[in-house]
Amino acid sequence: MYPTLLSPVKVRGLELRNRVVYPAMGTKMATEDKFVTEQLINYHLARVKGGSGLNILEVSSVLESASPRKFVSIAHDRYLPMLTRFNEVLHAAGGATGVQLWLGGVAVASDPTARILTPSPLPLGPGYVVPAMTNEDIETAIEAFGQAAARAVAAGFDTLEFHAAHGYTPHMFLSGALNQRTDEYGGSLVNRARFLLRIIEAIRANIPEQMPLFMRVDAQDDYLDGGLTTEDVIQFCKWAGDAGVDVLDVSRGNLFGPGLKYEVPSIDLPRGFNVANAARVKRETGLLTMAVGRINRADQAEEILSSGKADLVVMGRAQLADPDFVAKVSAGREDDVIYCIGCNQGCFDGFVSPDMPHITCLRNPSVGLEAESELKPTTEPKTVYVAGGGVAGIQAATLLHRRGHHPVLFESTGELGGQFLLAGMAPRKAEMREAAQAMGKTLLKEGVEVRLHTKLTPDKLIGADALVIATGATPILPTFPGRDLPNVYDSHDV
Repeated sequence: MYPTLLSPVKVRGLELRNRVVYPAMGTKMATEDKFVTEQLINYHLARVKGGSGLNILEVSSVLESASPRKFVSIAHDRYLPMLTRFNEVLHAAGGATGVQLWLGGVAVASDPTARILTPSPLPLGPGYVVPAMTNEDIETAIEAFGQAAARAVAAGFDTLEFHAAHGYTPHMFLSGALNQRTDEYGGSLVNRARFLLRIIEAIRANIPEQMPLFMRVDAQDDYLDGGLTTEDVIQFCKWAGDAGVDVLDVSRGNLFGPGLKYEVPSIDLPRGFNVANAARVKRETGLLTMAVGRINRADQAEEILSSGKADLVVMGRAQLADPDFVAKVSAGREDDVIYCIGCNQGCFDGFVSPDMPHITCLRNPSVGLEAESELKPTTEPKTVYVAGGGVAGIQAATLLHRRGHHPVLFESTGELGGQFLLAGMAPRKAEMREAAQAMGKTLLKEGVEVRLHTKLTPDKLIGADALVIATGATPILPTFPGRDLPNVYDSHDV
């Protein structure tokens, strides 16, 4: 059904089983001292088992002094054993692996012990200015990328990705908005690209000829006066191709203002909003490209690939929401796919919140708990009554049924979906309604007993071994004067 999406692609000596890439998304699943964990391995393993063509390990620090805690590091040989294990486990399951080489710039400020490296002096607060990198710092960083590349080869990765986007140190050098140097690393685009091109040369010098090199770039600088234009990026990518880059991962967004919305795009941005940029970069550079940005459906991905707009597609949150996305699509089970709705509550909010131990997903609460969440058949089937046909009740009834219990779902209205249906009525939020309706269809298709227009009352509990209450929340109404006037409504009334 999707001949291009599911077809293999070869880059240098690496053949991928399909065109779907699971990208380097931050998870907070590394240890405090920056090691890969079994939790992180299991998280990726679930997506490999689900059919992902390439899994790229998240931003991995190349320089020890600029390596923040709780982020993966590849800056020292001591990290090799767990990096090697990551590859051994994923390869045994049929996966292909990459690692994203990263120098984080301002992003490492979450850890006060990590050094912030920027091309120019950068004020970060009253009386505090981050000094510009010296030429010695630049040489150290370039050497660190080369050494990290050598470690990646030793650990068994199939490919590498150089992160040159999103406002991190390399991107800051490339952008005229963020680089005010007056030496050979500043001024013209040729000079601003010098640091990055030397990094690419150092990486290529430390990896086999047949190992492909990917590079993540921003298609342009959003909301940065004097920043990169798409024409600048295309010219740089041509130079990068000559230096040894094989695949361009064409992204958007940066850390320095509203442009962040493109880095982790929400439901408010249209699906595939950045595909046209990837298509232009591909057309004008002649390099293989990956399209990224709210690509979460198979038909959408197939159109992008079959029309020649890109050669691979990044489907990160699509596989975060459903690790079995590719397997389901391959088997013609699209109706069973759990689709990302772009809410950002688990993947982005969970990453930046200090109260969250790791990322999660509103649609897939097993993220980060893959090993613990494996469904096992029950040895003691029970009749379980579920009160409420919203998404929580639907999910509870579905999983109970799959484990071998006999759930009976009671919903007082005539439709499944609960408050997700209401949320989906808002402008640009239709994906929430679609998600709830799809869950309801799956529930019915699997044969779960559903009683619509039926409120579960105490007299109906006869025959139940257990009860799940999933009746949802009620609004907290303010008490300001005039709240009871006839022209004042809450969202449910509307």
